[in-house]
Amino acid sequence: MKRTYALVLLSFILLFVACSSDNEEENEDNENDAGQKNDSEENPDPTTGMLQEFIKENQDSDRVAFLATWNEEPIAKVNTELAMPLASVVKIIIAIEFAGQAEEGDIDPSEMIAMEEVDKYYFPNTDGGAHDAWKRTLEDEEGDVSLEQIAQGMMDFSSNANTDYLIERLGLEEVNNRIEELDLNHHEPIYPLTASIAIPQRIMEENHLEEDELEAALHDLDDYAYRQIAVDLFEEWQEEPWTDEEKEEASALLDMPIQKVWSDRLTHATAEDYHHIMAMLNKKELYSEAFYEELDAIFNTDLDNESIVRSAQKGGSTAFVLNQAVYAEDADGNRLEMVLFTNDLHLSELETVTMQVQALTDKLINEKDFREEVRERLTE
Repeated sequence: MKRTYALVLLSFILLFVACSSDNEEENEDNENDAGQKNDSEENPDPTTGMLQEFIKENQDSDRVAFLATWNEEPIAKVNTELAMPLASVVKIIIAIEFAGQAEEGDIDPSEMIAMEEVDKYYFPNTDGGAHDAWKRTLEDEEGDVSLEQIAQGMMDFSSNANTDYLIERLGLEEVNNRIEELDLNHHEPIYPLTASIAIPQRIMEENHLEEDELEAALHDLDDYAYRQIAVDLFEEWQEEPWTDEEKEEASALLDMPIQKVWSDRLTHATAEDYHHIMAMLNKKELYSEAFYEELDAIFNTDLDNESIVRSAQKGGSTAFVLNQAVYAEDADGNRLEMVLFTNDLHLSELETVTMQVQALTDKLINEKDFREEVRERLTE
């Protein structure tokens, strides 16, 4: 699959039992088999070994959740009911709402929108260049753009500005109603992404705080109050967008401690929730063919592998999180769903997950022996 985003070093104890000479040949065969397994454990796949090691070592913590299935049979399950920050994986819900409203005729994906309507939600230097990268794929970076192109920019490039514009058009209440419709048991409410960037600025102004008081003030906010500030800012911007200078002032407050608060307060859900979503989409359940045609137009992965007939994936990251949700179906009708959520990553761990999550995804889709290897390593 197309994006670039490391196995567990387990000790293996081989017990030898003294046997009679009649059993020597059988014992030698068993020893060879165990030795081969030991070699595999001590020499993990170099493209995914470090990531698998991270998952294994953190399975008793709240830093990782992992759920992968092949034809509905578990490959591995780790902390599947642990609610974790979704980052941009949350955009899958917005894509589903987009396809649903297109199916019902509530929106027209071909409707043209002035780029300035999308750009009002853009905060420079806060999205890793995603928004600008999307705009460079357009014929006219500052001209009109279709709703479908905006949705593609949200999913393919992970533009937060596109996301908040679509929340405006689709309706925040409707987006959150979709969570209930999908029967997601642990999914928190969705709230605007770019507006949350400005929460520290609003808290400082309203409470007349100094910068060294800001982090504690943010921690003191309960989740409802925090989300409501983002919603209030979002609604204000629809009437009077912030100037570039105001956005720069807000962005200047985002040092690493404040970014950690922001990351921790992102909408949470479980690997089980998103596995449910990916399995439903993979099997084309619940919705009509028209829905899936539109969803594929905005949430689909181009593949070099001709054996994979349909697939999609969405990543999400902050300075402390790297997530991935995937579904794929091959030409024989075999289906993979995989969800990886992480949190509180150190820099070296973030680099490991970034480098190896795509290889893990690809090998789970394409290699039976690798799926068995992961099952053995990540299953108690």
